Amino acid sequence: MIIRLTKEFKFEMAHALYGYDGSCKNIHGHSYELMVTVTGEPERDESSPKNGMVIDFGILKGIV
Repeated sequence: MIIRLTKEFKFEMAHALYGYDGSCKNIHGHSYELMVTVTGEPERDESSPKNGMVIDFGILKGIV
């Protein structure tokens, strides 16, 4: 059985366009949302603490 898992990440970033003649020349920020979807077969070893998992969210966060 293949399972699809989606994790949403939200983050803020700031930048400035140096040399630009508009308002973006000043430092300003943007909010972003990133949706990451992975597919896989869940762990089937009942003795494993990861039984039923496709990927640990901590590992996925580290990759992103």
